[in-house]
Amino acid sequence: MKSIAKTSIFIALTFFCSSAFSQNFYPVKEIPSGKALVYIYRPSSFTGIAVNYYVNANDAKVSTNQLRNGTYLVYYAEPGKYAFWSSVSTVFRLVHLDVEAGKTYYVRAKNCRGFTIPATEKAEKEIVKCNLSEK
Repeated sequence: MKSIAKTSIFIALTFFCSSAFSQNFYPVKEIPSGKALVYIYRPSSFTGIAVNYYVNANDAKVSTNQLRNGTYLVYYAEPGKYAFWSSVSTVFRLVHLDVEAGKTYYVRAKNCRGFTIPATEKAEKEIVKCNLSEK
């Protein structure tokens, strides 16, 4: 019985350490000509962990993948004004962003409480802890 408990603790610690210290963010190397790069990311948090949702840019989905806890999406935008939004049940999230070609922007999802435009330095530190959303 003690060996089962020890094994369970070892497996839990191994999983925690590998996920806590892995950095699976892969920055885009080159922005397509005439486009802006927008990262939409959601830092890992226990709050809202089971809630996943699609993110929209104006009237179109950013991705066929949902934004999940601890993930990010990549969106190439034409220059102009955007409303990035999502809706889950009765909660509507929205943030406005005016983008210019050749620049990189960050939109931070605050779990179930909306979107913000964080300072670039803060976003760069947070997004490296996220994985690309693939589901």
